[in-house]
Amino acid sequence: MAELEETLAPMVQRTLSDVLQAEGLVTEAMRDLVKDEIKEHMRAKLDEDPALKKEIKDALNMYMESRAKELIAAVRLTKAGAKLSFNMIPPHLREELKGEIIKMFEKELNELLERV
Repeated sequence: MAELEETLAPMVQRTLSDVLQAEGLVTEAMRDLVKDEIKEHMRAKLDEDPALKKEIKDALNMYMESRAKELIAAVRLTKAGAKLSFNMIPPHLREELKGEIIKMFEKELNELLERV
């Protein structure tokens, strides 16, 4: 009897696991179908109202531009922070650090250019 339980228990677990995975796939597929239907409905409504479509497009462009400006600001803050840090280093170590930074960026740029 113990042998039967040892054999059946893993089989039942595998079967149950397979069923649950299949159910998950079906649920995910249904979610995708519903999303597609909602997108179609939204596109149809936007096609009916060109002013609203333009408003959304303009707002999206504004959003993308603001994200780009945020990135530029982050780069400038990083640059200013690096300058401040560099100025805090004792003068006799600055040249050594400068050389290490140049080597690091040189390597990164070469790798980037090789990929392009």
